Amino acid sequence: MRTTITLPDDAIISYLDLGSGPPMLMLHGFTGTARRHLGALIDHFAKSYHVIAPDLRGYGASRPPNRDFPPDFYPRDADDMAALLDALDLGPAIVLGFSDGAESAILLAASRHDLVRAVVAWGVSGRMPPEHLAAVENGLPVSAWGPERAVWRANIIADHGEEQLEPMIEGWVRATEAIAAAGGNICMEEASDVLCPVLLINGEGEVGNLPEDVERLAARISDCRLEFVAGTGHWVHTEQSERFVALMEDFLGMLDEGTRGR
Repeated sequence: MRTTITLPDDAIISYLDLGSGPPMLMLHGFTGTARRHLGALIDHFAKSYHVIAPDLRGYGASRPPNRDFPPDFYPRDADDMAALLDALDLGPAIVLGFSDGAESAILLAASRHDLVRAVVAWGVSGRMPPEHLAAVENGLPVSAWGPERAVWRANIIADHGEEQLEPMIEGWVRATEAIAAAGGNICMEEASDVLCPVLLINGEGEVGNLPEDVERLAARISDCRLEFVAGTGHWVHTEQSERFVALMEDFLGMLDEGTRGR
């Protein structure tokens, strides 16, 4: 079932509401939607959890208005998700986040201990390193994209409309430039405020999120498990789906054991 709520600033959040059981919030990444990025995980975990899977502000069904990228878009997304969880009043949720959604999941856990039971985050590093910034800047102008980005281009247009293609890519790059210029922090500094259990998963072949950064991020979280998955890069949950789900199921099982032990 798809449902929509209106946030205090009149932005809308459209979300999938599926399954029953403990609440689980899923956050997609840049240029995605809940279904586009996390569809298989939504279907899998809706069998045993109450899954809430929003299209983040300005993406997909959460329009109008179209997505924009102020330099504080990561904490803005975290605040949006806090408002959504407050409105649903389901109790503390397990929060899954991929890529940009992973950064916001950690910010949400750091700022609202009452809303987050645990976090699983992947494609994450906590900061915007110069190497990643240089790589994304090479993606401009969008008009010069070649066949290697044809699928990505088609997905953006299908999910958000052709009018969003260039503004979305250029807006994200400009926002990340501003973040880098301000020191590069996304959620690294806030990570020490996370009190719940956290599982971080990155592919060994990650290019944008450096291993040393995610290791630093893990070290700043008091209860954190970090896993690197071989044979994959940023899209670990689709490229190594069985391994990814196994890691998640193991983490969730230990979480349940800990709950029963109290």
